[in-house]
Amino acid sequence: MIPGLASRHAALDALFRWEESGHHIADSLARHATRLDHRDHALALEIATTALRWKMLLDYHLRPFVREDTDLELRWVLRLTLAQTHKLDRIPLHAAVDLGVELARMLRGKGGSGFVNAVLRRAMEKPLAPPVGDDPDSVAVRHSHPKWLVQRWIARHGLETAESMMQAGNREPALWVRVRRGAKNLPWAPEQVLETAHDGFFVRPEMFRDQLLSSDAFARGDIALQDPASGAAALLLSGALRPGSALADLCAAPGGKIACLSDHGDLDGVKVLAFDRSGFRQRKTVDGFRRTGIRAVVGVADGLVPPLRPASLDAILLDAPCSNLGVISRRPEVRWNAKPTDPEKHGELQEKLLESAWKLLKPGACMVYSVCSTEVEECQEVVAQVPDAIREAEQLRLPGQDGWDGFYAVRLRKG
Repeated sequence: MIPGLASRHAALDALFRWEESGHHIADSLARHATRLDHRDHALALEIATTALRWKMLLDYHLRPFVREDTDLELRWVLRLTLAQTHKLDRIPLHAAVDLGVELARMLRGKGGSGFVNAVLRRAMEKPLAPPVGDDPDSVAVRHSHPKWLVQRWIARHGLETAESMMQAGNREPALWVRVRRGAKNLPWAPEQVLETAHDGFFVRPEMFRDQLLSSDAFARGDIALQDPASGAAALLLSGALRPGSALADLCAAPGGKIACLSDHGDLDGVKVLAFDRSGFRQRKTVDGFRRTGIRAVVGVADGLVPPLRPASLDAILLDAPCSNLGVISRRPEVRWNAKPTDPEKHGELQEKLLESAWKLLKPGACMVYSVCSTEVEECQEVVAQVPDAIREAEQLRLPGQDGWDGFYAVRLRKG
């Protein structure tokens, strides 16, 4: 096979699967894990997510050269190639074009390769030139975000902040590492640490993802990949747990927030219950807890009807299902999959989950409610529905702020 073709073919397959059924790019690429080495897998993920992020701008650039009824699969070949030549620095132009033409040949034979070659030669003569206006249509194309989301963010945050949020959504997410307290022999030197968060509990080292995942420290469970935003939500419970306390995570999978509290030293003597409605994702929770030695009861249960007695818990983690509009950089599919009604729709479910969870708390006990969203319908408006809740701590961080994901988290105490 032509060098580099396997990674492009895998990226194209992942994009097709997203177009057809909304599958996550990373999940689709996992299907190719046995056929790609880690470098090709990483490259496939990078070019697929780049093409998906910039889809609207790439289509704007291609508009003079293709018709509206252009074959969908060939259009993705064009997007994928232009994403490499115009948005990624380290891929030689001739290699990207040659591989794009070969992909088209594999899909549609000689006619397909000739078409793609002709379009690319013309489209490559000009740089990407997005519209410069401040109207929603121009902003949407310039930052490759759907118009409804652009209008929503401008109305709520103003143009400057909205554009900052969109710029964050188009960046590769920073690689953050959670470090277990007391861990030694870490796979980076002190001078490789670019940034820290949560008093050094989270570190951003100058390393590649595959280097971290193949390290002895990761195998020992001394480090884990996690964004400080997720850590911030979990750490709102730090100091609120005592030996003998009963803590339940009602939307636990894959167990990152429980693991964060464990590595921070907050779960000594605490009875931990981890529930999630997805049995598939709970297998990941079990595997992670087993690898890091976390003792917990792990079960499959819907947070709306948890198998627990009323007033039986001292603390709850409720990281509720949400629109994920705060983590667009990490989940590039979200901007295109989401609908204008999603924040309100998720808010209705979140209110029900919060109401169900609230009944499980003892008087004086506390809960952390969090979402990977900064939309008011999923954040403050949900919490406002709990009449006897005392807000002890609250955090809202917009996407890209300090290089973190966007999130909302609040610690509530039952009066």
